[in-house]
Amino acid sequence: MKSYRALKRSNTIVRTFLREHLIMYAIVLVISFTITQEAGAIIIRDDRDDDDYVVDDADYPALVDLIEKGDCIGTLVHESFLLTVAHCAADMNEGDPLIINKTPNSVSEIIPHPKWKKRRDEYDIALLRLKKPVKNVTPFPIYRGSDEKGTSITLVGRGVTATGLRGERGAKNDGKLRKCTNIVTKIDDHFIEILFERPEEKGITKLEGVGAAGDSGCPAFMHIHGVRYIAGLNSWGDGPKGIKVGQYGAYDYQTRVSRYLEWLDSVVKFPDPPSKKTGSLVPSIRATHFPSGPINQLLLSFSTENGKSYAIEKSSNLLNWEVLESGIVGKDSRIEKSYSARGTRGFLRILEE
Repeated sequence: MKSYRALKRSNTIVRTFLREHLIMYAIVLVISFTITQEAGAIIIRDDRDDDDYVVDDADYPALVDLIEKGDCIGTLVHESFLLTVAHCAADMNEGDPLIINKTPNSVSEIIPHPKWKKRRDEYDIALLRLKKPVKNVTPFPIYRGSDEKGTSITLVGRGVTATGLRGERGAKNDGKLRKCTNIVTKIDDHFIEILFERPEEKGITKLEGVGAAGDSGCPAFMHIHGVRYIAGLNSWGDGPKGIKVGQYGAYDYQTRVSRYLEWLDSVVKFPDPPSKKTGSLVPSIRATHFPSGPINQLLLSFSTENGKSYAIEKSSNLLNWEVLESGIVGKDSRIEKSYSARGTRGFLRILEE
């Protein structure tokens, strides 16, 4: 059964029902809606600590809560525009207030894709023009290639959460922002597909997860040369026979942004894509010394990407290598490791596992 990611759409149905039916039925529906609203958001592995998935809002200032906290997200892609899905934009109005990096703003224009229609999945993409340009946040660039299949993507969303054992129906709300990773299994003219695999399956990532109701519009990033590009927007999920949405074996679908470039470019003059962060990718090494002068420790610093794993090896002759440490989890930042200078004289190298 399909699951769409916005919550307010159901609320619109409730308001219509209240106008047309008896007050007693209205009371029942309001109670029911209050219960079902407790569903959705990033679903995680059951064998990983939830803290591994939680991220600080300050790390993603370009992400903006739209309808309410935990119900739809827009992402800054230009100083005057947010990118989101059309089924979220449909529940918004011009003049709606927004908070962007702790600064008040508002929606001045809602621009859904002209071919999007309610009750259809395709063309689920929209732009929101802001009343005031945002000067204190760097917009995310959009992905303009076509190589999404087989790559790792990172989803960032807010709302309720659960594990793949229970799925969307077992989720609870805590308001935290989370990120997860997954591998793109399929692409078409409208969507990027990912599969929620079990911990023992070969294709699972270290922070495997999928979106759920409440995560509509949340960005799916591809990391290229240290830069995060928006490749997808969380749209809907589905489960094959016998598997509920958000459980292991369920599918999650992101609007494929690269298929809508012609329309996007007709509305917005996007800034030039960022230059490659080649400088920050170069490892650096420095040493600390004992007061008497000899070297005490070697400090190795290097850049990492989320969802990837790294190992550090040493060698005395560049032919035979010994593992110093493995399973180092990337976090989209530089990592510093320290090693005793004793026994490490020679060469160090960093490998992506």
